[in-house]
Amino acid sequence: MYPPETVHRVAIIGTGTIGASWATHYLARGFHVTASDPAPQAEEALRSFIAAAWDTVTKLGLSAAASPDRLRFTRDVRQAVADADFVQENAPERAELKVKLFAEIDDAAPPEVIIASSSSGIKMSVIQAECRHPERTIIAHPFNPPHIIPLVEVVGGTKTAPLTIRRLIHRPQRRIVRWPL
Repeated sequence: MYPPETVHRVAIIGTGTIGASWATHYLARGFHVTASDPAPQAEEALRSFIAAAWDTVTKLGLSAAASPDRLRFTRDVRQAVADADFVQENAPERAELKVKLFAEIDDAAPPEVIIASSSSGIKMSVIQAECRHPERTIIAHPFNPPHIIPLVEVVGGTKTAPLTIRRLIHRPQRRIVRWPL
């Protein structure tokens, strides 16, 4: 696993309200963001959200490299995560969907990449059940909205490696509270 300071490209999977806010947060911090969502108008809605939120993140302070132009969109989850350094999933709160989606992301993302879920009610132990590399999966549930309140609760699953938790908490852009299992 590489050190967290090498994260430059973030994949956002699911671009509803939480996913769009995460995308805004990462763009404001100068990351390259590739977003993916199967909804028919997802890209348009995401770009509208970011445009509307950009004034707020500007007032809160942008990194030198911040730009909404660093956003790419694809409907293909595998393509979105293929070159990601970090993945943040934000799909609807349905266990079957998240288990299947995490298995797909786990199969497509480089094996050293942390895969985080914004889930608020499904345990990571359930979500990681079909992953080949469950040690890199974690809950990173934001206080809302993430682009305004940079506070995240971090919870591992039964197969999450302690190193994954340490790597995620090490991120200097966010204040993270770790809740034990």
